[in-house]
Amino acid sequence: MELQATVWYKQDRVEEARAEALRAVDVYEKLGAARDLERCRELLQRIEKKMKNPVASGQSDFNCEFPQIAPLPARIDFPF
Repeated sequence: MELQATVWYKQDRVEEARAEALRAVDVYEKLGAARDLERCRELLQRIEKKMKNPVASGQSDFNCEFPQIAPLPARIDFPF
């Protein structure tokens, strides 16, 4: 579960990553696996931070769509 959460986190699938990380935290708590629990909680914090700042995570304001208006390339060293 933690590994899957990490993969989804790196793929910017933060909602899925958060849900999976929460499941892993629950399992680690039940098992009493303190080191694993701490590591997974740190992952969860990184995921939640990315959720609060989606543009910094590589997402654009265009939601993977091209803008309606795009500037055309222009030569700036064109001799007159």
